Amino acid sequence: MISLHGTVEIGNFSREFTIDVGNEIVGVFGTNGSGKTSVLRTIAGLCPLGKGKLIVNGELVDAPAEHIFVQPELRHIGMVFQDHSLFPFMTALDNAAFPLQMRGMKRTAAQKLANEMLEQFGVANVGQQMASTLSGGQSQRVAIVRALIGSPKVVLLDEPLSAIDDESRDGVRNLIREHLVRLGVSAIVVSHDRTELDHLCTRIENYTR
Repeated sequence: MISLHGTVEIGNFSREFTIDVGNEIVGVFGTNGSGKTSVLRTIAGLCPLGKGKLIVNGELVDAPAEHIFVQPELRHIGMVFQDHSLFPFMTALDNAAFPLQMRGMKRTAAQKLANEMLEQFGVANVGQQMASTLSGGQSQRVAIVRALIGSPKVVLLDEPLSAIDDESRDGVRNLIREHLVRLGVSAIVVSHDRTELDHLCTRIENYTR
């Protein structure tokens, strides 16, 4: 569950938002500059709220007036960034296994599970490549695996299909949906492509400037 009632402020951007997401996949569609990515970054804990409250799975994680701010790594959120944000000094496999190791799983076991999921998304063959050498589509698939693999409580996806080729897009989108349904979590998907959101999400919010 996600409940954000407050002001999102990043740089010169400031806007009031009211967002309530249950165990569903909510698409966010809107014009550039409407705050779609800023909302995700705020929920993830990468940017604090200007004012108001943010509750994630029943826990108050951001409330400026009460001096409450839970660090990103403690929010149990999986996120795919628009630029993928893989660790360039790690292999694709280590990037995918990272959330599992952060939660205490031994490296060998984490890599085994990560490799199985990379296989599902069609990129197990690049597991030993450094992240910086991956193509855009390969990088995006690894980022998706990293966001989904650690049993997150919330999943945030920012343009998750933008680098996927047309021939593979349906399959990757279906895999994402299958994993989100299996996890039973609150998910928000940002995309400029309304058709993609119609296929992937259970509800769509339209944000304009």
